[in-house]
Amino acid sequence: MKNAEPPLALFNQLLWREFFYAAAFQNPNFDRMKGNPICLQIPWDKDSVALRKWSLGKTGFPWIDAIMTQLREEGWVHFICRHAVVCFLTRGDLWISWEEGMKVRNSYSRKDWPSGYPLELKILFIFNIQAF
Repeated sequence: MKNAEPPLALFNQLLWREFFYAAAFQNPNFDRMKGNPICLQIPWDKDSVALRKWSLGKTGFPWIDAIMTQLREEGWVHFICRHAVVCFLTRGDLWISWEEGMKVRNSYSRKDWPSGYPLELKILFIFNIQAF
């Protein structure tokens, strides 16, 4: 395909990369809550048992468990699935810090799932299984 235009999705991904690069450059401690001037300091739950169950895909919610199992075994899941498990962890059900989710995520090969990070404040939808 000579002279073909790159897909719009690629352009959008590059914009997101540059946005986060600029935001990180301008904000100290961008990768953590403590000392981060743009991060709302939320009193997260520190339930290590729930975090472990979430990371192993043993929450009792079949969709979440299937996604976490696939992520652990294959290192990749569709972005909607990544969004679902992060919402479940952070602002959907468990109310456990995105930093704890990041530690779990860093043990897998993919690093690009949405984490409930403070720059996602305008998300219009949250995947909350109990709300359906």
